[in-house]
Amino acid sequence: MKDKFLYDLIDLPISFLASKWILERTPFAFDEDSESYLKWKEMLSDKIQVDGSAIVFTGSSGCGFSLNPYKNFKEFNEESDIDIALISDHHFDIAWHSLRNLGSKYYSITPKQRTSVDDHVNRLIYYGTIATDKILPILPFGKEWTIALNEMSKEKPVNGRIINIRIYKDFKSLRDYQTNNLEKLRQKLLEE
Repeated sequence: MKDKFLYDLIDLPISFLASKWILERTPFAFDEDSESYLKWKEMLSDKIQVDGSAIVFTGSSGCGFSLNPYKNFKEFNEESDIDIALISDHHFDIAWHSLRNLGSKYYSITPKQRTSVDDHVNRLIYYGTIATDKILPILPFGKEWTIALNEMSKEKPVNGRIINIRIYKDFKSLRDYQTNNLEKLRQKLLEE
């Protein structure tokens, strides 16, 4: 499968590549069982009040190997986490306003959380994304989502893995973020 992806990476337009390998597929973690995937998404959507169609598995759980240009196509395995893109203008705005209004609370959060907040200011917000993996506890909906993600981590095929959610303002932000990463991956491959 990785060889097919590498061929597609060189041959296909980047936006189509993003659709084929990330945005519009049954995730690798579900072993081509689209019905189980839809049921899993509906369970999560009920818990966090986001439409199931706005939930997309990304990363190695989505296509079977990492598409991070710096992870050398590491295969999805028992230790891999589950990366989910969630498209929600509503939750993006709540998180963005929460981060913007931390004020003096910024100095009472953990160093990892401060680094993550700084990364949002300098990079992630520009791409219309909120990476919740380090800052979920400080977001207004953090407690509810943490409970939901802990419950969903017990469901097949997640089986105890950590679930990380990135909130995207809209589908275009998700596509742009993914195509930007795929373009970097293509350039890295062509330079080798």
